[in-house]
Amino acid sequence: MDGQFQRAGFTGVTEVHGSAHHLQCLACCGDDIWPADGIDLDVDPETMRARPPLPSCPHCGAPARPNILMFGDMGWIPHRTQRQLETLRAWRRANTDVTVVELGAGLAVPTVRRQAELASAANGALVRINPREPEVRHGRGVSVPCGALEALRAIASRLAD
Repeated sequence: MDGQFQRAGFTGVTEVHGSAHHLQCLACCGDDIWPADGIDLDVDPETMRARPPLPSCPHCGAPARPNILMFGDMGWIPHRTQRQLETLRAWRRANTDVTVVELGAGLAVPTVRRQAELASAANGALVRINPREPEVRHGRGVSVPCGALEALRAIASRLAD
């Protein structure tokens, strides 16, 4: 959603809740999604609200919004995410013996947890790293009840041995 994996050089990222780096029309004049390149919002630190000028739809001029799925959001345009999910599903069909390392995905918004369980379900395994909610309830997996940095450092140390 925030583009950090792409900035780190990862490809094939599936943004199941959309992306803050893409926009859509708030007035729903169509189903276009476009990159938010060059948009630099000025945010008032006291109110935490963006100051004008705000981004606008290139088709109708209405305000634009991030292409992110919010709770109860009936206006979100999902087709960009749907394409990513289709690519992920095809990859999962071709790669059934994988180990998924899930970092910090909690129960409040379980989308990432479900995707990790699906990806590891066939012949793979799941390593769920979460300090508060590490339990693996479906399929094969290992629960690691600690923070991501601590767990990844421990894994790297073991691999180096």
